[in-house]
Amino acid sequence: MRPDHYALLFEFVKWAGEQSHIAGIALVGACARDEEEDEDSHMNFVIISDKKAKTLEAILHQFQFDLMEQATKEEWGILTSLRIVYANGIEAEYGIVEEEWVKNPLNQGTIDVVTKGFKVIWEREALFEGITQFIANHNQ
Repeated sequence: MRPDHYALLFEFVKWAGEQSHIAGIALVGACARDEEEDEDSHMNFVIISDKKAKTLEAILHQFQFDLMEQATKEEWGILTSLRIVYANGIEAEYGIVEEEWVKNPLNQGTIDVVTKGFKVIWEREALFEGITQFIANHNQ
């Protein structure tokens, strides 16, 4: 990850840990694989929350990382995506899902995402255990 990605990661986890409606955070994609990235790469978070709308609004209006230049919301089945472009050039996607996303058996959309890179960043309980076991079995 780029140094500015680590700054966003640190600030987001510090903020999210104070939010009672957020139960866990994982990175997916290139940042989760710790690969060297090109300058245009962005961070992809998966956030487990029992209050998706509240979490979305809180990221937009309470999480103060940098000035937002653009924010786009999209619905992808059970995942609500909030893509934010910050003034400092970082682009981050905050994918908000309920616990159903991590339950076995994993749906194909979850499998497609986690097999491209997955790293648990923070969780209140062992929410991501089914995914980490799936990845371990998949990589054998």
